[in-house]
Amino acid sequence: PVLLGFAVLNSFVGCVEDIEEKERYSSSTVGLLKLLKVEEKFTDNLLNQVDQLGEKFEALRMYLSSVGYELHRSLNEKVQYVSNPINAFSLLRRTHEDLPKWHEYFKEAIGEGNQSILVDLVKMVPNDVDMLSAMHGIQRIEKIYDLKIDDLAQGVLQGVQYNVQLTYRDLIAMGNSMYQQSDYQTAAKWYRIACKRELENPEQLFIQILGDPSEHLHRQYIKSLFKYGSTTSEPSKSIEEAFIMVQASQEELDNIMSDLNEPQNDVEVEKDLYQVKRSPSNCELGCRGLYRQKTNLVCRYKSTANTFLRLAPLKLEEISLDPFMAMYHEVLYDSEIRELKGQSMNMVNGYASQRNGTEIRDTVVRYDWWSNTSLVRERINQRIIDMTGFNFLKDEKLQIANYGLGTYFQPHFDYSSDGFETPNITTLGDRLASILFYASEVPQGGATVFPEINVTVFPQKGSMLYWFNLHDDGKPDIRSLHSVCPVLNGDRWTLTKWVPMFPQMFSFPCKS
Repeated sequence: PVLLGFAVLNSFVGCVEDIEEKERYSSSTVGLLKLLKVEEKFTDNLLNQVDQLGEKFEALRMYLSSVGYELHRSLNEKVQYVSNPINAFSLLRRTHEDLPKWHEYFKEAIGEGNQSILVDLVKMVPNDVDMLSAMHGIQRIEKIYDLKIDDLAQGVLQGVQYNVQLTYRDLIAMGNSMYQQSDYQTAAKWYRIACKRELENPEQLFIQILGDPSEHLHRQYIKSLFKYGSTTSEPSKSIEEAFIMVQASQEELDNIMSDLNEPQNDVEVEKDLYQVKRSPSNCELGCRGLYRQKTNLVCRYKSTANTFLRLAPLKLEEISLDPFMAMYHEVLYDSEIRELKGQSMNMVNGYASQRNGTEIRDTVVRYDWWSNTSLVRERINQRIIDMTGFNFLKDEKLQIANYGLGTYFQPHFDYSSDGFETPNITTLGDRLASILFYASEVPQGGATVFPEINVTVFPQKGSMLYWFNLHDDGKPDIRSLHSVCPVLNGDRWTLTKWVPMFPQMFSFPCKS
């Protein structure tokens, strides 16, 4: 039987490059704010046509109430909204799936002038690739942080309860995505939670407009249990009974579901679904903050490096002694952060890997190079020079980055052999050191992890982390391998500078 309602990638052969050039809202909070604005413009346009919509307006009002739509939110409230992955995913799914259907429903009642506005807005909704990236983001958050899907669906992130939850349609969309990826265990978990929920808008009109997501839910749940159970050696009795009933009639299907939903059977199924867990990688342990705390490290005021620091000592925290890694605190100021965020208009998507044929790549981040003339940027560069003793021009460019829904950076090196971006090693040499400013608070997740030395650094607004990528003789230091963990809740902004080796030959000579 054909599976209906999949909100995921279907066919992209021959159009990969064109698709990847389109907007990826899921890649950053900057993108998600753009998408929120699209939804607001669409909704406001309809709300301003109450007289034309007539009786249809009540349906819109009920829908907006069900999705928690709010008028006149401040910028901070909007940022806080899209910085929560539950809200971000619901926003992406409903604009991808629901918004075009609402446009179709209201099309006849809308005047021609407003019709063209709505048509243009509908063209801006997330495409299939963006939706798939969002689903990968939720999946990544769940796996890296070892979240129970039951909790995630209810808005519980690492024990913190947020006043939001995934909708019935969100749950089914996630289940469908996992099923198509042949991850039947995870698909069954999502379907199981959906089966315990009721459709938020059971009115026949809503089902007529948006479709009935529950039409194949029970059958899909049982098929997922069947396919997952066929890979386990000792499935529970409840799952075994479901195996032979996959092709059951609707009446038999209802009976199976009734049995599965019995408390004792549901507990058995839950135990079965969660009993098989993969071992976490060292990076994942770091993202969870589970590395053993290092000892013999100190915090101190640094005041002896140069004249500036004698006048204004800065707070230095040792992160690692071998290899040396340190963090300066309170060295990036709110006015400077506002300036760097103002450079975000032309940010582009960064990807997790090189393209491989027709493979669609997940986005890592949205970034841009801060290269225009700016006294603020020069001041920040001068501060780096004062803090570290590195030698470079204070008008050199810096990289601004903003992360999104479950976006991450897989373990990589910053020196040239990494393969992501080759520095100009012929004139300046390889990347000796990396400078990373944290330009926002991140309440949960978003850590920088060094798995080779078991170091996790959680973002602290205004702080600067720096480390060396090369040994004194210029050879790569593999201990500099690092990764960026997905944000669980918050808006991760960073400012990065890579320090080339050759200009430092007199400031940091080789040790004898």
